[in-house]
Amino acid sequence: MNRGNSIRQGPEVKTPPRIAVVIAAYESHATIGRCLEALEGQTYQDFETVVVDSSPGEQTAEVVRTRFPDVNYWHSPARLFPHAARNDGVRRATARVLVFTDPDIYAHPNWLERMVRAHDETGEAIVGAIDCVGRRWHDRGIHITKFSKWLPGGERREVDMGPTATLLVPRSDYDAAGGFSGALILGDVDFSTALRARGRALLFEPRAVVEHHHTQSLTSFIHERWTRGVMYGELRAARRGSDRLGLLGWFLVTALPVRFVRNAILVFSQCTRASRLGELAATSPIVAAGYAASLSGEALAYAQLLLSRRSRPRE
Repeated sequence: MNRGNSIRQGPEVKTPPRIAVVIAAYESHATIGRCLEALEGQTYQDFETVVVDSSPGEQTAEVVRTRFPDVNYWHSPARLFPHAARNDGVRRATARVLVFTDPDIYAHPNWLERMVRAHDETGEAIVGAIDCVGRRWHDRGIHITKFSKWLPGGERREVDMGPTATLLVPRSDYDAAGGFSGALILGDVDFSTALRARGRALLFEPRAVVEHHHTQSLTSFIHERWTRGVMYGELRAARRGSDRLGLLGWFLVTALPVRFVRNAILVFSQCTRASRLGELAATSPIVAAGYAASLSGEALAYAQLLLSRRSRPRE
């Protein structure tokens, strides 16, 4: 396995690995050990692992440095948002194909092999499938709310967004898209839009599976959904510019139950394809609360922007 520091040691010049797995870490000591163990067990071995950590303490650093000395580890002295840390990791990587994942993600042994194979067969960016580690009721409900679109199952297909939990993209496409918007929590949404605007597809490979370890409480989950809804509304409004009528339309379909019903239909379809209808039925109160929170936050963002534009004096 060709990883991080191993290509920087010794006087000889070694061929850089083909793949760089980039991980943004922040207070990730509880999960990053298992994450890196899963990477060590990959059937595909021609890769380096780059971890950019902006934790204020040393616990994450201690796990990586003592147990995974071959990892290319960097501790940022300043706090970085996740996508800014990923951009930093790309700058520190040597490979020409980039794979992004998170410190609370545990990859199946053939995950990377299948991601690379799908890319080699299509030439496109590849999005892997995301399953749930825990079997607790709220773990499964949170997971379906966040990741129903990327549950394992079905055939390889195009999707409109690639989460950085499991995303492969050639460095040339990453550069053409301008990297991630480092200041945005929703930088992966913005990045996916930029890729597709340049004619690049995001292909979902359902057999390349990782598992997400959810550590949220129900309260923090609802707050996160609401916050991300506000951010998404602001992002969408920024893309529309001065189109006040269009913004009003988005406010109406978001504040009224139009999009809530549409989301419910989509989640039902996605869970059907993944054979998860039983889980959806069991966790439907959490899923409904999550979507209600995000749509409420989004509608609030539209309302605030509409009111601010209405009250803005004409020049």
